[in-house]
Amino acid sequence: MNEILFHPLGNAVSASEDLEKIADIDPRLLRTHYFDGQLLTAEDLTRDQIYLDQRLREVGRVLGSGVLSGLALTLDSLSGTLTLEKGKGLTRAGRVLELGRTLSVSLHDKALISQLNSGLYQRFNRGLYAVVLRYVDVGTDIAEVFPKDLGDKRGFEYALVTESVQMGLVPLPTALAQQHPLHVRANLMREYLGDDQVHGVLPEDAVALGVLAIKDDLPQWLDAELLRHPARNDPDQNDLQADLLRQYEKLLADVLAARRGGGLSGDFAARDYFTLLPPVGTIPMEALDPVNGRQGFFPENFQVSIAPVRQSDVALIKEEALGLPPIDLSSTEPMDIVILAPLSNQEYGQFALQLETSFDPASRRLPHLDLLRLRLYPTQLDLDTGAWTAIWDRVKEEDLFYQRRPTRAAETQISAIVLAQGTTLPPSIPPATSPADSGNLLESEENVFFRRMSFKHLANERTPQDEEGNDAFEDLTEEFRSDAATLMACLNLLLAIDSRYDSLIWQTLLPLARERRLVEFLTALKDSDTKLGIGQRVADVGVRFGLAARLLNRWPLLDV
Repeated sequence: MNEILFHPLGNAVSASEDLEKIADIDPRLLRTHYFDGQLLTAEDLTRDQIYLDQRLREVGRVLGSGVLSGLALTLDSLSGTLTLEKGKGLTRAGRVLELGRTLSVSLHDKALISQLNSGLYQRFNRGLYAVVLRYVDVGTDIAEVFPKDLGDKRGFEYALVTESVQMGLVPLPTALAQQHPLHVRANLMREYLGDDQVHGVLPEDAVALGVLAIKDDLPQWLDAELLRHPARNDPDQNDLQADLLRQYEKLLADVLAARRGGGLSGDFAARDYFTLLPPVGTIPMEALDPVNGRQGFFPENFQVSIAPVRQSDVALIKEEALGLPPIDLSSTEPMDIVILAPLSNQEYGQFALQLETSFDPASRRLPHLDLLRLRLYPTQLDLDTGAWTAIWDRVKEEDLFYQRRPTRAAETQISAIVLAQGTTLPPSIPPATSPADSGNLLESEENVFFRRMSFKHLANERTPQDEEGNDAFEDLTEEFRSDAATLMACLNLLLAIDSRYDSLIWQTLLPLARERRLVEFLTALKDSDTKLGIGQRVADVGVRFGLAARLLNRWPLLDV
């Protein structure tokens, strides 16, 4: 059998003893072959320098690019001084950049900047600039060059080449918008996510350290997290979410500092500043009120809940959450968010127990922690006010964080697959069905809603006061047990009418539900004269809806 041989350069080569050596040649790199009696020139020695440089850079490219350590960048807005701390970075070209001392430059020193740039840039154009640390080699020392021919004159050349680093600005293709700096930075978080090189304008031999805004030839603000990232190779989703998280945390801190400096609180909507949020991050404590069931940070179409968590589990929860997609605040799709209040192990064991449901062997439900639902407006349906008051007094604001729940966990309340259970349940109890038994991997929205809310839940909070009210409640439950729209409309009316009117509420809801006019009644009630008591308003509105006169006459009596 004949051997089939290949040459790496594509040329035919006859079989020989040296074929293995030939096959190992990398055609991209050349080095000088030295032998006795050889006449060497500067080109031969330079070839070896290039060869070694390329080999070293190959190793660097395998390691990735980004900041290895240090290189913290700050801006003094008063003096216009950029300060870069010492540290190390790795460029996309594979070069290791090391800054051995703190480097400062005043952006107001136009003479120095012009001198370093061959007379250019005596004035900065309005725009956004990437602050970079860049590789540079500088010729130093002078050596005499002897002539090769008798007729040539002697000359001079650099004797040494010193490798160094420079800090510089690279104009970015993004225009500086006419907005508040906080809003501009929030938009750039979204625009630059996953684009470390900003459409290829950043040089390969540089490491990006932040974004600087310049207007009227003066530095306006610096974001030292934009474009900056730790050394890594090809970034995956977790890396991009980690970048977004760092940028969000820094910007959130600046937002809170600006608001509090202006006499405003931390109770604000995220959409006031951000368009995109990481899947996990800090949330202002002032935007939450679990005692009254309120949150003001996320949009109304988000399903927001809150629960305590052990402090020891926080690091793992945050790490796992980085694998989820970011939160698009402009989306109108429902999204499930859980806010976690970290407690010590001792505090968690003490207070979380008060939030657990009891064990029910008939339905095979083991004790579990019910998430407390938060809305944009206060609600009075929480049974655990005392427990949440105690928890809220112990939670530190800097520890509080939100997390996007995975779709599977959000819709089925399953966040893990149980492989072993330490308790054996009675064999006579039939196995519970799962959402997958019906051919659906996920439960419908109505199933999820009915699992969390029912007429029984409402009655636990707003108990019928007499036999007439109890009969009305029983009829309402029987006739509309599976009607999610009617249940939601009853809930909204209960939120609008306080418990002082519980003796009449159920017998009023029943005829409205039968006529399918609950939502219409609530709208009319909200549009009525707010100077009147709620009882008088219900009586006035109820006439238009055909409610019984004997019932309506009793409503105003409860206003006193």
